[in-house]
Amino acid sequence: MMRNIERLYHLAEASNLESILKHGLMSTERLLDAAGMSEEDRIKILRDHRQQNLRLRSGVVIRHQRPMPPTALARALDEGLQPVDWYALLNGFVFLWPDKDRMTRQRHACGDTPQVLFTFNGIVLLDCFGPDAFVSAINSGNARRQAARRGRNTFVPYPTWIQHGWPRGQRTRPPAEIVFRCVIPANASYVIDITEV
Repeated sequence: MMRNIERLYHLAEASNLESILKHGLMSTERLLDAAGMSEEDRIKILRDHRQQNLRLRSGVVIRHQRPMPPTALARALDEGLQPVDWYALLNGFVFLWPDKDRMTRQRHACGDTPQVLFTFNGIVLLDCFGPDAFVSAINSGNARRQAARRGRNTFVPYPTWIQHGWPRGQRTRPPAEIVFRCVIPANASYVIDITEV
């Protein structure tokens, strides 16, 4: 059995807080659906590289993807994947950090833009949504500076990881990130703190 993940962190644009409290943490894919985006625009956004933040008609801001430019990302992809495939895959997830240091680095990368930090009880959250959770040994959204190889097997289902660890490598190595395929309500008992940072 793997060690429990006691805390999970999510950093969001402060301007998104009202929407998050009302609708929960949602993937880019779900945010586009909720905004009533046309199918053509939806597909383009899901599969293109976002060089800048994108504000939807709903007012919600979707974060840029500058750390994974297509040329650099293409060199790191396995299994015949193209950058558009990877962008579409990541846009289907909600991302949480199990390590506060990684979250802090992301906060620094956001510059002066106000951010909101959600701190979750990881044990309770994963007990609620574990079947919809996946773990990654790498920062899947960064393809700069000797980017780690990545492909369809980068995301290991959380229940599988709990039982068997990583497919290869150290069994007890902690995940770099935990992602969810579901909406995560932000008004539940597993929310420890919401702080503007």
